[in-house]
Amino acid sequence: MSVWKSLVGGCALVGCMSGVGASAWAEETSSTATSQPAIHRVFPESWPISIRGWVDGGYTFNGSSPTSGFNGPYNAVDKDRPKLNQLYVIVEKALQGTSGFDVGARFDAMVGSDYFLAQTNGLERNRDGSKRWNNEYTGVALPQMYAEAGNQTFSVKAGHFYTIIGYEGVPAPANFFYSKAYSYQFAGPFTHWGGLATWNISPQWMVQGGVVNGWDSLDRQSNKPAYVMKAKYTSSDKFVTASFAVITGEEPSAIPTRFEQRTRYSALVALNPTKDLEYVFHHYYAYQEDGKIGGGIARWYGVDQYLYYRLHEQVKAGLRFEWFRDEAGTRVGGSAERGNPNLAPFAGSFYSLTAGVNYYPHPNLTIRPEVRYDWLVGSRSPFNDGNNSNQVLAAINAYVQF
Repeated sequence: MSVWKSLVGGCALVGCMSGVGASAWAEETSSTATSQPAIHRVFPESWPISIRGWVDGGYTFNGSSPTSGFNGPYNAVDKDRPKLNQLYVIVEKALQGTSGFDVGARFDAMVGSDYFLAQTNGLERNRDGSKRWNNEYTGVALPQMYAEAGNQTFSVKAGHFYTIIGYEGVPAPANFFYSKAYSYQFAGPFTHWGGLATWNISPQWMVQGGVVNGWDSLDRQSNKPAYVMKAKYTSSDKFVTASFAVITGEEPSAIPTRFEQRTRYSALVALNPTKDLEYVFHHYYAYQEDGKIGGGIARWYGVDQYLYYRLHEQVKAGLRFEWFRDEAGTRVGGSAERGNPNLAPFAGSFYSLTAGVNYYPHPNLTIRPEVRYDWLVGSRSPFNDGNNSNQVLAAINAYVQF
């Protein structure tokens, strides 16, 4: 049965839920938020259709100065050079009201080096995953385009949207840090094609569920349905926010042309002891049947922890510590398509510690310097073109919203 037939049947039974993406947690619970004045929009917010976006760019310095210029096996902020990461535009007609019926839609377009994190097979890439219209440095991605119906209590949308799995996301304003966690780069999907429904049961509870064409695919060599589900709880005093999300379906295995079962879940807990302090714990686990070369189940899992503290109305500090376990070396690896020589397999445990600051000199401008230290406990060296098991990066980044 094709995913589209499953989608129609699933929508008839349970609805195909709406949800914000990028990921959904990142956009709903953005740790870049402060009590700063409202952003000054170029296009009037009184218009029935909202037009907004941002320009995001930065530079990352690699202390090892690798000959290739690549920062290890990363697929985000991957080179030791200035980057235009995102010129991002959103056109949206949002649903209105908590009751009644409304129709909405959203279209996102992005130009920049971060296109690589938002491509899908059958659109930006060919159905076999090969390059279509983008080059290795800068590209164009259309990460969201969907229609939705309902209201702010219950809604159904169908089309292309960001995943509801995980914590970090593609859009710059949804993330505190310029660099991305391993859990985002290598552990889960970025976007989906299909349908999703969202039900805000109460101010405390929200549930989502839907049917999609797997991970990052509009059309691929085998189109089979995958199922996504999520539940989220927020305490009435906002002290605790917790969620659990899962996706399961058949995805490409290590055996050519074979699609086998893959399941990934994310569990998130955020604590806000004071108005200035926030702690986030993210655990995730995934497995792929026949994911190993030669057969066998491949597993990857880990823990991300974030600590944020607002020092001033215009300054917020953050720490991120992560552990990513790639048991079989099937997940972490640089992109050969982009010319990265730091190719998989890198079996073992990756660790990273990142410290950064968000400075808001103007409501539209965010400046994000950071320092990051990575290391691998494994049999190969993924950094400095295969010569080091660790590396230090220093980055300066800024984005301007409009």
